[in-house]
Parts: sequence; C-alpha cells; structure tokens
Amino acid sequence: MKTPKRILVVISGRHTEHPALERALKFADFNDVHIHLFNCLYEPVMALKDVLSSEHRKEMKSQYMADRYLYMDTLADTLDKKGVSCSVNVAWHRDLHEAIEEIVDELEPDLVIKRISADTSNINPFAMPVDRHLLRYCKAPLLLIKDSHWVKKPILAAIDPTADNKEHIALNHNILEYSKMFAHLTETELHSVNTFETPNMGPSMDVGWANIDFESIKVDFSNAHKNKMQSLLKEHYLLNNPFHVIEGPADIAIPNVAKEIDAQLLILGTVGRTGLSGAFIGNTAEHVLAHMNCDILTLKPTI
Repeated sequence: MKTPKRILVVISGRHTEHPALERALKFADFNDVHIHLFNCLYEPVMALKDVLSSEHRKEMKSQYMADRYLYMDTLADTLDKKGVSCSVNVAWHRDLHEAIEEIVDELEPDLVIKRISADTSNINPFAMPVDRHLLRYCKAPLLLIKDSHWVKKPILAAIDPTADNKEHIALNHNILEYSKMFAHLTETELHSVNTFETPNMGPSMDVGWANIDFESIKVDFSNAHKNKMQSLLKEHYLLNNPFHVIEGPADIAIPNVAKEIDAQLLILGTVGRTGLSGAFIGNTAEHVLAHMNCDILTLKPTI
C-alpha cells in the first residue's frame, strides 16, 4: 500500500473551520500530496418554476456558483501559500452523496476525507443518509472524522484471519497496511481485533451429547482463531502489537474493544454495493459502526 497522494476533501458549506482539510494537511507533513477541495451546493428555491423564469433561475445559479467558487479559491490560496498542491471543484447537486460518488469516479482519489454529518445529539454516521450511502457505495477509501486533529489514542483494525477467498484475504492485508500507516501518522499504538462465534452445539433433549466436551470445543475454536491471527500479524511484523480475539457477535464485541482501549479510529473493509463486510458477513458491519464513537476508515477490495 502506498501513502495516499491524491486526497479528495469534502468541504461543507462556508464554515470557518474545516476538520477534513486539517486532517488532509497532516499527510502533507510526510509526503507530497495533491488535495482536491470539493464543495456541493443546491438551493431549493431553484425548484420554484412557477415563480421564477428559466432565465432568472439560470442567473441565480450562476451567481450562487460564482460565490461558492470565490470562497473555495480562498481556501486554495491558503494551501498554495503553504506549498501544498491543490485544486477546486464545486458541484450543483441536490444529493451530496451522489455528487461525491461522481467526483470520486472522475478523479479516482487515493483517499476521501469527510466530516461525519451527525448533529450534536448523534454522532452515528448511519443516522445520516449521506454518510450511510458513502460507507456503502464510495469506491475510494473513505475516512469519516469527528474533529480536526488526531489525538494520542490507539488505532483499531478489524480483520478476519480465517478468510479463505482472495478478495477477503487481500482486504485483510490492505486493512493492516493502512492501519500501520495511520499508526505511524498519528504516532499511536496499533491494535487489531477478530471476533468469532462458536457453532451452536448445545445439549438437546433429543440428542445424546454425553461424550462431547463443549468447553474443549470452545477452547479449540478460540485457539484456531488466535493461531491464524498471529500468522497474519506476523506477515506484517505486528506480532508485538496488542491483538484481541473475542468470542461473541461482532457488532457487540468490536465496539466493546474500541471503548476499552479508547480507540480514535476503526479501520475495516467493505465488500460489494449491497452492504458492508470485510471481517464480517452481510450487514454485520453496519451494526458494528452503529455502536462506534470514533473516526471510521472503510476500505474496498483491490482485486
């Protein structure tokens, strides 16, 4: 994995602070990067066709766009003075997530950074349609953040060392490489986590299980996951880093680990356009993220 050099930063409105841009500039401290500033606007008043003529709507749109480009150019000038390569794009679109997906298709950035769209009472990105869509469909690595700056808290990588297909195996490696990069970038500790559930083979009234040691089966199952976890971490020279192999549902166990270590960032994989996956199956990852209270980086397979 190469350090991101083409970074798409989603600028929200005309605020005085832009946390996503502050995060992007951190990469510029370590490498030559190009930051593409993206802003999307739309005014509902433009839909009043019975009130405004087509000429009036055209002129108003032109003025709105010119004003927003002027603002974005001031941000670009600031980056230019810092010696950071940058470019600007403003889109007129009713749906922000679609606008972002379109610019991602066009630019093919190495990383997209966006502030979580939650209000003050809810920081869950799945509560907001824009972020929910992006987590599912954004083709580029997507970093959703809460605040402007990195802090001295651990990075948590969610992986599945038992994966047996090329797509998921490659995704595991990608997650760990990104995790190492972010741990280096933030100068913080890297943890990894894997969850498992022992197959339900409990005693039944209709079946005799007298000769089966269920506790031994659980221990063997756990040891198998730990061995595969250690083997995967060894490939990335991470055996000395803390790792967690937890029995239980991923949507409960992973948030618990994140809370226990006070993680600032969770990194996990996404597969397909019908739901999140990676170290998980189906929509389990959506349930995981719904309980997270930190930054989130999602990655898609590279093969």
